[in-house]
Amino acid sequence: MEKNMNAFNRNLHNLLAISGTDAAELAQALNVELPEINRWLNGSAAPDVYQLQEIAKRFGMPYSYFFESGHSLPNVPEVAAWLGLSEETVETLLAMADTEPEEVMDALDDAIYAMAAAVSTAGEVDTE
Repeated sequence: MEKNMNAFNRNLHNLLAISGTDAAELAQALNVELPEINRWLNGSAAPDVYQLQEIAKRFGMPYSYFFESGHSLPNVPEVAAWLGLSEETVETLLAMADTEPEEVMDALDDAIYAMAAAVSTAGEVDTE
């Protein structure tokens, strides 16, 4: 069980990093409290089967992805297309998720959110 738990929390960390989703956003989407998501991420708890279904659906991943050990990575071309990023950028983000301190990844998340907000706002500008 512990091997699967390590794979689950590592793979969930990877998906959050490459998707620009933070734990609070995932908690809200799943209608669970943030401390519960944090327990999943630190490996002290796991989602129930229904929560796992929602997580897999949200990220477009098969259930098996969350329990693959080793350096399992999501399908980079699919994730790149889903996020609107280059495959090289997705691969770089995945590598960073494994090596960079949490502060660096948080700053990167903030930058991604700011860029997404700017693009969204630019698309909503009234040109009349």
